Amino acid sequence: MAEQNKININYLHRLALQESETNTIQKIDSNLYNSISDLIKNLKSEGYDGVKEKINQAMIKMISDTTSVLLKLRLEKATLENSNQSVLLDEEKYILDSKKEMLERKDVILSGILNGKPHSLDDQ
Repeated sequence: MAEQNKININYLHRLALQESETNTIQKIDSNLYNSISDLIKNLKSEGYDGVKEKINQAMIKMISDTTSVLLKLRLEKATLENSNQSVLLDEEKYILDSKKEMLERKDVILSGILNGKPHSLDDQ
């Protein structure tokens, strides 16, 4: 079955539920977020009117909300000690890399302040 065909609100709900029921990061399809993006793009391009349009918009909102919950759960687990970050998807690793950079910058600034050596942001 093509990934596009198995990505739907029920599938995403199961993923989010499984992710919430364990303390470890679950292994999921590496193309998940791209498939979700394609699904939402396709739903948004549908030309519905009236009730069908409202149902379509509700489906987009449910998919968006469930995806947000799934991403949040996975990132929260990834920040815990002893988490298996090798199963994170590239998008999740990208987000965490920016957090590491922020912590490093905070340490540089704080260290300079506390050691009486102000850090000039112009040097960046």
